[in-house]
Amino acid sequence: MRPYPLTTAFFIPLLASLLACLPAQAGRVIFISVDGMRPDAVEVLGPQGAPTFHRLRREGAFTSNARTDKVYTITLPNHTCMVTSRGVVGPEGHNWISNGDPKLGQNLHRNRKDYVASMFDVAHDNGLATSLYASKSKFSLYDLSYDSSIGAEDKSGEDNGRDKIDHVVINEDTSALVTSLLSDLAANPADLTMLHLRDCDSAGHAEGWILEPGTPYLEALRKVDGLLGQLIAGIDASPTLKGDTWIVLTADHGGLTATKGHGESKEHENYTIPFYTWGPGVKAGSDLYSINTSSRKDPGKDNPAYTESYQPIRNGDAGNLCLGLLKLTAIPGSTINRAQDLKLGDAP
Repeated sequence: MRPYPLTTAFFIPLLASLLACLPAQAGRVIFISVDGMRPDAVEVLGPQGAPTFHRLRREGAFTSNARTDKVYTITLPNHTCMVTSRGVVGPEGHNWISNGDPKLGQNLHRNRKDYVASMFDVAHDNGLATSLYASKSKFSLYDLSYDSSIGAEDKSGEDNGRDKIDHVVINEDTSALVTSLLSDLAANPADLTMLHLRDCDSAGHAEGWILEPGTPYLEALRKVDGLLGQLIAGIDASPTLKGDTWIVLTADHGGLTATKGHGESKEHENYTIPFYTWGPGVKAGSDLYSINTSSRKDPGKDNPAYTESYQPIRNGDAGNLCLGLLKLTAIPGSTINRAQDLKLGDAP
């Protein structure tokens, strides 16, 4: 029997057919939290003072009228909303209300008396690399809650282990933190990266959230804008990242001028935050509410309850949005953006 000739004419159509059956490369997501960022500060600085934020506006979709959690406007409860896509309180909430460094033995699951899944769980269990770069020591809460001993078993396909965050860097110096991130992105970028920048919050607590030229608060946001500019320049310079990376950016709270605080959850300046998105398929220069008229409603000056039919865009949308961009399913147990229906345009 004569063997079939194994030629390129045979292999090329076969290879093309096999590749067509594989899922498309999902790209990478960098999720950024600018701690204590008031969205109106970007208007005060203008395009010259905040060129990167204004670039994100021109090239991406955003709103300056997103919302924090309904009950809490402080750091760790809201960041936990972001990574778990849950509200803080109630039977379905993540229930973490402390805002300090976790004490020995504390973690999200022990506090709630049930496992609290995160965006890191879903990404890692699907074989993607994850990383966290934080500028406050209290963010060790996430490293502790999703480490190799406390993280949930991976029961979806191949076992990728219980440690859900592959790489963690905590450094209060945000310039050094971004330098570390840029180095890692150039060498071996993670698929899902979270970056936390503390500068605005630190300036606000020290001198107040004062939106006047030259104030420490506006200078802190100007610094953050420069760091974001470095990050985007790194993306643009990378053949691996350019055109294949999304940025999702929000904040945990705003802040008050008079009290130098942000814990008063009924104050509009505290619960009003930005939500920026940028990357392939994102509708350039668009308002996020105008893209999402069927699922979200601009809240005006209010912060509606979670029971309202039409929700505002919240920082808690971020976790499930990031996973949707990576073509992954929603976080188990999540309640915010669980349908992954926050649209950015043509992005997945």
